[in-house]
Amino acid sequence: MRRGFDAVVVGLILAFGAVAFLCPERSADFLHDDVFYADAARALIRHGFYGINGHPETNQPPGLPAILGALCLAGACTHVVFLRAMVVFETLGFLAGYVLLRHLVPRTVAAAGCLLLMSSEVYFTSATRWVLPSYPYLFTTMTALLVVRRLASATTPRSRIAWAAALAALCAASIMIASAGIALLGAIVASLAALFWRDRRLAVPRLKAFAVALIVGVAVQAWWMHRPPAPLEWQIPGYPRPYLSQLRVKDGNHPELGMATWRDIPVRFADNAFNHSAWLAETLLQRPIPGHWLFPLILGPFLLIVLGWGYSIWRTGGELHDWYFAGYETIYFLWPWHLEARFVLPIAPLACLYLWRGGEAVAFLARHKTRALGAAWLSLSVILTAIAWHRRFVGTFVTWLLSALVAAWFVRGQRWSFTPSWFPRRSAQVVAVGLVIGLIVTGLTQQVPYMIGNADAGAVWNLPPPDAKAGLWVASHTDTNAVVMARHIPTVFHYSGRRVVWFPPSTDPQLLMEGIRRLKVEYVIVTHREGSYYLPSDDDCFAPLLAAYPHALRLLFQSWEFRVFQVVEPLPARTTHRPTAATPTDS
Repeated sequence: MRRGFDAVVVGLILAFGAVAFLCPERSADFLHDDVFYADAARALIRHGFYGINGHPETNQPPGLPAILGALCLAGACTHVVFLRAMVVFETLGFLAGYVLLRHLVPRTVAAAGCLLLMSSEVYFTSATRWVLPSYPYLFTTMTALLVVRRLASATTPRSRIAWAAALAALCAASIMIASAGIALLGAIVASLAALFWRDRRLAVPRLKAFAVALIVGVAVQAWWMHRPPAPLEWQIPGYPRPYLSQLRVKDGNHPELGMATWRDIPVRFADNAFNHSAWLAETLLQRPIPGHWLFPLILGPFLLIVLGWGYSIWRTGGELHDWYFAGYETIYFLWPWHLEARFVLPIAPLACLYLWRGGEAVAFLARHKTRALGAAWLSLSVILTAIAWHRRFVGTFVTWLLSALVAAWFVRGQRWSFTPSWFPRRSAQVVAVGLVIGLIVTGLTQQVPYMIGNADAGAVWNLPPPDAKAGLWVASHTDTNAVVMARHIPTVFHYSGRRVVWFPPSTDPQLLMEGIRRLKVEYVIVTHREGSYYLPSDDDCFAPLLAAYPHALRLLFQSWEFRVFQVVEPLPARTTHRPTAATPTDS
């Protein structure tokens, strides 16, 4: 029976993966900054150099470019092939995740979590449109956590050596794919420390089993961290400085806000935590959840995950996957950049685990610690009700008020039956399964328009974005040795083939002009976007520069998507080819 159920789940995961594999984005080329990984891969295999645009890359590890480089060496070096590789890693990651979760929770729960995530619109669109480290990282980390269990149960020297070597390789691969892989090393250390605290006799053999992975992982991380950083073009805080330096800014997307203070850290932590919870709820429920952090469908999952993680630590003393989850989440809760789905994707299966464990913890407390649960619940509900009333969130106010009334029932010592006698447990299970199936079908239905759009080369999201169009204009209107300043370096570099200087998010005209002169910039691309990743936007940064130096910049081309200016001040060093100014146009 169990094998049959596992076979059905594995078959569904493979089927979802096959659909995504057959429906990648059909754009002629990369459309976004993920082209960095492809161009870095080509630089690796052609020149043995990791980076683009003549600059060595010292922030993002080379794992994904190495994978893409291997595909190129095999003769498969196209955008579609790279996207399909992401789908393969996603599918393998969910297979490993399901096998891991079924050892920790009931099979039906493990299956529901993995299938709800994989059938979601978010996972489908990301894997079929973006080449990102998230997918190979999902595979290596889920497999590593699975290998940890096999290593702990290995009984022969040969099997222990084989599993220890596999764990070491997976830890090294995870660190080289994403810097967050360091959370695996931290989890190994934390799990060993917790085991030493509980039972030193069991901890010593576990230390021997993990020693190779720990040594290899630390060596790989040390090698990567001690590479000399690339020279900085601009003296501004945050990007592209090392990650530890970026943590010091108030907002990575808006560096002009300055450096963070101690008061900013809790706010950042809370914002990222609730954004993570909102993303997880939207993915599992297959629908957007507009609202604020007080909204029950956003705050509720967060509280359950925290409770579920604590319940796991209380029951087991903390296994390696528990500490890995805490370490990974801490890294991204402290992350100063806007939280994106790509940061949450690799940890989502474990989030589902703790969501379930949180429900188990509530059920346990309701049976055995009814008054204590009621008191804590009532206190929290009253506080949240008061905040919702103060902020005039009517719907949220009513919800938390009802929650407080239920908590008061618990305080009276009334036990809560999660499966009332008038509603048989079997019927409850049938309803739960039906709900999960309905959500999965909803998610697959939502994927259909994106499948059709991905196959249509004329679809809006398959057309070149403004940065790509600006790069193509520069390629056809400037000398091959020209130096261009643009906000999104990977895209403009890929399409223009010119040396690109970063257009920093700064409204200081003196800083910008000094950099233009020092870096010998000849053309400036100003792109108009509906939503700018960096703030202030190109337009807002360029307006003060043009006002301060109106005679130093000449408009060459203008459209509703981008403008190209030529620097006409005498520049030091070489004389470059200067094309005749094109007639500005609004087309």
